Amino acid sequence: MTDPGRPTAAAAVRGLDPMVSLSLCVQAGPGVYALLLGAGVSRDAGLPTGWEIVCDLVHRAAVARGADQDLATADPEAWWARHGDGGPLGYSGLLEALGDTPAARHELLRGYFQADDEDRRDGLKRPGATHHAVARLMARGWVRVVLTTNFDRLTEQALEAEGVQPQVIHSPDSLRGMTPLAHAPATVVKLHGDLADLEARNTENELGEYPEAWAGLVDQVLDEYGLIVCGWSAQWDHALAACFERRATRRYPVFWSAPHGVRGRAAELVARHEAVVIPDLTAKDLFPGLLARVESLARLTDPPPTRELSVARLKRALPDPVLRVDLHELVDAETVRVVARLSDPGRYPPDAGTPSGPSEYRELLERYESDCDTLLHLLAVGVFHDEAGVHGRVWVRALQRLLNVRDGGPRLYPALLALHAAGAAAVLSGRDDLLGRLLLEPVVAAAEAGPSRVLSGEPRPAVLALRPASVLGDGEPFDALVDPPPLVRTSHSTWLRARLRDVLAEPAADSDRVYSEAFDSYEYLTALLQADFSETPETRGEFTLPDRWDPHGRLRVATRVQARFSEAWPLLGSGAFGGEIHRAHTAAAEVDVLCAQRYREAVGRQPFR
Repeated sequence: MTDPGRPTAAAAVRGLDPMVSLSLCVQAGPGVYALLLGAGVSRDAGLPTGWEIVCDLVHRAAVARGADQDLATADPEAWWARHGDGGPLGYSGLLEALGDTPAARHELLRGYFQADDEDRRDGLKRPGATHHAVARLMARGWVRVVLTTNFDRLTEQALEAEGVQPQVIHSPDSLRGMTPLAHAPATVVKLHGDLADLEARNTENELGEYPEAWAGLVDQVLDEYGLIVCGWSAQWDHALAACFERRATRRYPVFWSAPHGVRGRAAELVARHEAVVIPDLTAKDLFPGLLARVESLARLTDPPPTRELSVARLKRALPDPVLRVDLHELVDAETVRVVARLSDPGRYPPDAGTPSGPSEYRELLERYESDCDTLLHLLAVGVFHDEAGVHGRVWVRALQRLLNVRDGGPRLYPALLALHAAGAAAVLSGRDDLLGRLLLEPVVAAAEAGPSRVLSGEPRPAVLALRPASVLGDGEPFDALVDPPPLVRTSHSTWLRARLRDVLAEPAADSDRVYSEAFDSYEYLTALLQADFSETPETRGEFTLPDRWDPHGRLRVATRVQARFSEAWPLLGSGAFGGEIHRAHTAAAEVDVLCAQRYREAVGRQPFR
């Protein structure tokens, strides 16, 4: 007969860490494994254990009775033997003695699980490392079902922080209308009820037997899923233990975390199901460790990223909150790859300087374009389709990482392209609020550029740091790149528009007119912000072309953009113009005068027909 106190042969391959087996199984079968989480999982979040609750309730009972308070503090069992109901002191018996209905017991326990102001100040009773790791496993689709004996809502809160809205089943009544487990991206089954549930199950009598439908759901999970058990002793949950005992199939293995060894009822269940015992790891070690291993394995199986595949993954993740983590990792990983290429001294020698000849300079710029091509498409498509604005942080972070590639000059060319691609996409989607974030939140040190209203040593926003003339150069060798040469001083704008036409093809619906107008609006808005910072605005782009002016002498893009000026203009909400519309009007007046001046310089005529 198998000794229930020790792991069976299935508990671990000889010499192999059981975490290796668990990680491989979870990564190879997304959604195959469910979790069973007990009270030990919430310990690192500051929630008390069952025995700690017992000790505190005994102390409160002693205070209420006015008898032997020191004894209750020093020896709760001795106090209970003298003043209790005659039975042994335990969680279940104490609760039954102090509260004779589920609702009364619910009120007794609420304060142990709900955070008050002091708890929030001390960072207690909020999701811990365990909950966040579990939530990330679910957000990535590796785990889709959680059974928990806990009343608290820490798992749900961690999932919501990952952008996942789980299906929460907390009573037999909530089974009606539930989405089948196989079709729900994330389900949390609260076996003992919810914090707000007056019928929550606490005592041995209440935990002795499940309603038929409730037991059926547990049986389904135990039959159809592999299981990872953590923080559950099996000592008091007789109905749940009975479900384990009924489990006839071993379709997938059971992994059982036992940092202090398995004993009692838990040892019997481990032996019965030949569970793989994971020793020495508490919940806060088990789940973050499992997450790290599974993510490492997943990276090994990822196919080499191509632009088309990356954009397809991005589009699939954009509307799905469950895939929010995937989207952020996709963009972050591509950004890191680009930065690694830019920082490769073999590819871009740090002391090489700017090539003096146009052919060498063109080759350098085209190499930069090739290295960041996938990222540019991700930013353009992602910003354009981010209609809810929930991913703004990842677009800003990508720009910031590109700006962190110092040395200035051509080394910032990928950042310049990325800002123009993302900025024009924001214009095309009508997201002036996001445009403001892209232009103002990524920053570089003030020493990178010339004088401005920003004090020396303060960060300079991307709209000032990534001026085309400062990145590409003003004059040779850049002026010789465009063949045939454009109208005077239009080369930066013409060059950038040509390089980004394919990148913005989808957002612009392959329309040259839509693309051109969006680029005009982007360049005009950046000029306004530069003027507001008391820097000479960029007005040398294609604003100098005759078709950009109407018969009344007004710059067409100025009319379009200024029609949006109001106190409710979303761009103001992003911090542009200090949130003050009168500053936008002041900047527009300055930019319009300069644009007219540049037009006269370019074509030798007044800006009207």
